[in-house]
Amino acid sequence: MSLTLTYKNDIGTVTMSGGGRGDVRICSLEGLGPVSNEYIVAVYSGHNGQSTISSRALARSITVALEIISENISSIMPKILRVLSRSGTLYINDYNVDRKIECSQVQVPDVTRVLKGKISTFAVQFVCDNPYFEDGENTVVPLYKRTKLLSNPFTMPCMFGEIVTGAEIEILGIDDVEPVITMYYPDALGGVENITIANETTGKSICLNYAPQVDDTVVIDVKKRNITSSKAGNLINYLSNDTFLGDFVLKGGINIISVDLGDVTSGFTVECRYSNRYMEAVIV
Repeated sequence: MSLTLTYKNDIGTVTMSGGGRGDVRICSLEGLGPVSNEYIVAVYSGHNGQSTISSRALARSITVALEIISENISSIMPKILRVLSRSGTLYINDYNVDRKIECSQVQVPDVTRVLKGKISTFAVQFVCDNPYFEDGENTVVPLYKRTKLLSNPFTMPCMFGEIVTGAEIEILGIDDVEPVITMYYPDALGGVENITIANETTGKSICLNYAPQVDDTVVIDVKKRNITSSKAGNLINYLSNDTFLGDFVLKGGINIISVDLGDVTSGFTVECRYSNRYMEAVIV
């Protein structure tokens, strides 16, 4: 597979291909290297050099030079420019790279005609407020589920079922990850249940005190700092007093996640969804 850039938003999708393939072809690409930093320094009279006080990662700009080759450019160019007129997500796929990045701004200068109606060239600059790339697809890890293994007919000895409680999650990127935790309740419970999801590696946890309804799906989005129920809406007030969502992150390396349940019913499941973060998406 050769290099492919795919830009998506609520308007549509634009696919840009390397290796002389497709209608929208990549001529050059810049901005996939390591994050650039800005430094604040202090200079003192009578002392050589300087002292670095602090630094911060700068926004990322990705610039792509494109060539459009088609028998009828006038029919596809307006659609391409319309998609590129709004913020979206840029996906980078190559032999050993599968990354994505959120683009808050897109700049497209004038299109240059090379051959009337058939060949045109233009450049696109994607500005990313957050300069870090993420995995192209999220990783989903079950934290709690019960699976029936018994079949009919069966012979002894055999396993009647399998229970998953907790998981080891390995973070491969260079930055902390803020996960999304989803809990599904097939049945209503008679009263409030305490469910605690703990990261044993960091010592931080999320404790939710809530009485779920039938077919209730509860989503804990750490990054967005919210908890929502498909039945009851906002559940942020159901958190325990000592729970702070911003503290529940997945650190680089192995994270041991445990789940402490109340009187949950059969079919209850918990899963953790996350994406590693990277400082580059270099194509080599």
